[in-house]
Amino acid sequence: MSDLIHRLSIPVELKSFVEEACLLASESRHEFETIRQMIIDDIRPRTNIEWLWILDLAELSWEILRYRCLKQKTLESFRQVAIEAILRRLDGSGIPEYAAPKMLAHTRQNARQWREDPVAAAEIEGRLEQHGFDAVAINAEVYVQAERQLEMFENLMQRAQQRRIVLLREISVRREFAKRAEAVSDAVITAKFLRAFKACS
Repeated sequence: MSDLIHRLSIPVELKSFVEEACLLASESRHEFETIRQMIIDDIRPRTNIEWLWILDLAELSWEILRYRCLKQKTLESFRQVAIEAILRRLDGSGIPEYAAPKMLAHTRQNARQWREDPVAAAEIEGRLEQHGFDAVAINAEVYVQAERQLEMFENLMQRAQQRRIVLLREISVRREFAKRAEAVSDAVITAKFLRAFKACS
């Protein structure tokens, strides 16, 4: 029989908790449930406590995927900030202090045009490349500008990953303990049977 026929489903007693999964407005419940079912299929929980841990594992796994997505969105949103920072360095080099506010307003406008106008974007990128700022250099500037936000997401991902590892370890330890206890129990039953058999001989 295929694994699909033996696929486990969430116990009825936990259904109310499952419906409370915290998803953001743009997130797909179908994708979340798919990931949760993948975890259930792989681990195949055997006890009530394992089912509770499975629900936590699904939430943590989804959180990690969410943080990765938000990290990517952060990099995209900081690209304009990076372009503005580079333009500010280029345009601000050697200008007198009294001209700085006008220069800042100009670079901010250019960065906005870079984001909104493909023609302006091509011109600005061509100018940046002439000064040695290729795509790699711009990417580096994006990371510099978004450093604090990226560090936050890295910390969030790391904490979620650590909690997930702890849960997986708990499941493994609990199963190993149950396996050894069962082996001891079987050994005791076998010994009692042998003693009873010898007594009857």
